[in-house]
Amino acid sequence: MMRGAALKAEYARLMHLHRCRPILREPLPLFEATSGPVVVEGVCSSSTIDAERMSFKANSLSWGALDTIPLLLRHAGESVGKILRLDYVDGELQVEAKVDDLLAAQMPAFSIAATVLAAETISADSPAGFHFTIHRAVIDEVSLTDKPSNPKSLIVSRRDVQSTTYDDVIASINRFRGGLEAFIASTVKASEPAPPPALKVGTSAPRIYGKLPAAMIAPRRNSFRDLVAHLPIGG
Repeated sequence: MMRGAALKAEYARLMHLHRCRPILREPLPLFEATSGPVVVEGVCSSSTIDAERMSFKANSLSWGALDTIPLLLRHAGESVGKILRLDYVDGELQVEAKVDDLLAAQMPAFSIAATVLAAETISADSPAGFHFTIHRAVIDEVSLTDKPSNPKSLIVSRRDVQSTTYDDVIASINRFRGGLEAFIASTVKASEPAPPPALKVGTSAPRIYGKLPAAMIAPRRNSFRDLVAHLPIGG
């Protein structure tokens, strides 16, 4: 297995031995210009043999914290944004990035620079077929470009983003959620039936709410009432 420096030397040797010329890459059409930042998604590495005769095996690339990996324009200059996601899907390394630079936002493809830790030569005797398989490498940076070395490293999704930061969005959602919970609590409380007024204790007689059954208010018969009922009336 070869590391980075040995890989470069072997590549130069085989190119000279087989009298090969570097593969020329025509620039791809740019996306339309935007007035602000965009979020782009696509593939930045696959096992397809690229223009530099390199093939990265699936899951061969590793990386550190996303905020430590520069996002550049054509592998040069200052950072043009930040990487939001890197992960392998079906053997291809996919990337999602927020691009702040307006020229970089027009680029249609990705490209990576990596430190090779283990690689081997394949078909060294074939002028047309020789290439190198990378078994282990660490990503140094990801670039936006219009001349991708890997034909599959294309941007497949691009969307505008507002100037509002993600932290602001999360804070707004939490504020809305808190207000909604308070509104629901107050609505439920308002819908509960009010308890009846308490009976007052004091000099005034208590009030009885509602109607009493007729049997409770009808006069009861007794011997005194019968006697009064049979007394003669008149002078």
